[in-house]
Amino acid sequence: MLVDVKAMADIARELYAAKVYRELGSPGAQALKELITRVRETHDALTTERLSKGLTVIRTLDTGSVEAGVAPAVFTHTRELTAWYRQEAGPLSIHFEHNGTIRAWCAEIETSAISGQFVSYRYAGHQKEQILTPGGAHNVPTIANFPSYFAVPYFLDLRESLVRYGTISVRHAQCDIFRTTWREPARLVFVNKPEATMRRSLQQYLRASLRAHGPIQVMPEQNVNETKPVDIKVTWTASNRVALIEIKWLGLSHDATKQTTTPYAAGRARSGAKQLAAYLDSYHTHDPDTEARGYLVVFDGRRKGVTPGSTSVSYADGFHYANEEIDYPAALLARADFDTPVRFFCEPVCE
Repeated sequence: MLVDVKAMADIARELYAAKVYRELGSPGAQALKELITRVRETHDALTTERLSKGLTVIRTLDTGSVEAGVAPAVFTHTRELTAWYRQEAGPLSIHFEHNGTIRAWCAEIETSAISGQFVSYRYAGHQKEQILTPGGAHNVPTIANFPSYFAVPYFLDLRESLVRYGTISVRHAQCDIFRTTWREPARLVFVNKPEATMRRSLQQYLRASLRAHGPIQVMPEQNVNETKPVDIKVTWTASNRVALIEIKWLGLSHDATKQTTTPYAAGRARSGAKQLAAYLDSYHTHDPDTEARGYLVVFDGRRKGVTPGSTSVSYADGFHYANEEIDYPAALLARADFDTPVRFFCEPVCE
């Protein structure tokens, strides 16, 4: 979904301009304009996924100040928040001062801690946003499927594209590229080393589907550390957003030439999750100002009882693993930079 977030922010400012003007006059209207700009900058620097515990942005009028009771971190540029907040936990509060100084606390600053006149913004989770003044709170309108009125949903769009790809291209092998990963039309056993073909299929789909929100690069096998490249790296070049996609397949592959087989079970997916977490840690170390998010994509071709000599499978055996989700370490799933793994069950043609 293509939405001009800057234009929407301008609309939001107009929605509240009259209310703020009636309460705070021209200084309040000017503060609102500056607040909306700073809110957009903050959402550009930090993903909504990392702001799930809340965000408060404060713009005081000339006579206002913030007395938080704890020492803030001090910055001069909004993008500095990207690396700093990665080391913190809890809600984030930011005061953009008139002299350009940015003060940030890893705590929720209540309006009672703000002396004098102010205009502030609060994000309390998916589509829960308010503009606050000393006189009250005003709800921000929502945009369908957007977590925030002021943030571009780069990663949400990617997640939706991955789900569509699994449904359209993978489930029944409708993608011409992905279809070649199967040894036979019944889709029982993968060919030898199918991962490169899976990567090429997914890369092609993402290049065609991720067209909103500016220029995008979808590149295969990009180095993020000294051991092994991540399968696909998606870069939104007009922002600081990067997605690292790791691909794993489950099931049985067969090398007809060497007469060898390779079986992969659920443990393969779990090892892929740990591998992706290591990639993310390395990426954050080498590029701390980038908002990188990890996606584990699992092509699940498991069939019960199938061997290299199988030529058919019953419905019960072919779909034995269709609804068998994979358990991953809770610590990995709890990471703010780790998206819920995506599993594509690749349906066989059964007797």
